[in-house]
Amino acid sequence: MSEEILIAGGTGLIGANLTLKLREMGLPTVSTRFSNTGKNFPESTAVFDFRLFDDCLAATREKKAVVLCAALSHGAKENRDNPTGTILPNLQITAGLLEASARNKVRTVVMLSSSTVYQPAGHPIREDQLDLNLAPFQGYFGVGWTNRYMERLAALYADTYRMRIVVLRPTSVYGPFDKFDDERSHVVPALIKRALNREDPFEVWGSPNVVRDFIYVGDVVDDIVFALMNDSIPEADPINLCSGRPLTIKETVDAILMVCRHAPKVFFNEDQPSAVPYRAVDDTKYRSLFGKKERTPFDVGLAKTVEWYSHKLSGE
Repeated sequence: MSEEILIAGGTGLIGANLTLKLREMGLPTVSTRFSNTGKNFPESTAVFDFRLFDDCLAATREKKAVVLCAALSHGAKENRDNPTGTILPNLQITAGLLEASARNKVRTVVMLSSSTVYQPAGHPIREDQLDLNLAPFQGYFGVGWTNRYMERLAALYADTYRMRIVVLRPTSVYGPFDKFDDERSHVVPALIKRALNREDPFEVWGSPNVVRDFIYVGDVVDDIVFALMNDSIPEADPINLCSGRPLTIKETVDAILMVCRHAPKVFFNEDQPSAVPYRAVDDTKYRSLFGKKERTPFDVGLAKTVEWYSHKLSGE
């Protein structure tokens, strides 16, 4: 068994930042990409298609730990147009990597789930308040049920094979290496791109009172590293990751416009579809296990994200 850590999905938002962090720490890593996606970063990525079980077996062989960042994700528009499009590939990817990790006797697996598993709630929701008799919000129905199943699958593998599997449920993650293309971007990169394009008037779909908890990717990466290094984290017992500072979409828009130095006329078009009205989680369990860690303030995380994206656009 080598000391290498496999980052499955190493060129996406979380995977790319985790790759940089682990390499800065001098830890041996293998970071994967799918086909030509992200081929220019990070360097020395290995190409695997984790929908194929043989690739799952090959990638996890002789690895000390595996971090499951690999997933097919859609933006809001794609989720509306094709609500089942991510289900099959994500089932293949996660189930294949769990089975391959078990066969190859990987010691530690960190699996990224999602706060979309929760039923609608008007308050920050705890892990033990997940009610499997209640469906996730309709707009997250496919991804929410898929992640619910994957969490149960992780628990099965942990129990059956005595694997150490840590399950993390982050809220809305943003930061460098996020998707900024129109079809796949989530709310923060989409708004940053439009602000940098100097749109005026600045139309935002839905209610200004929608609430989200945005967590900077660097904080998520620090939590993954902590989970990898600390055996005290309970196995297959999901843990919420969040900033702990929920924001309304109006507050989010105001912060992005300020960081981007853009002052347009803002218009919230409430005749257009809106997302789930409230989506935030309780981090009491996280703080008891990880300690009280300072989270990156939203304006600071935005500034880092805008700087990265601006450099990308300029070709630096």
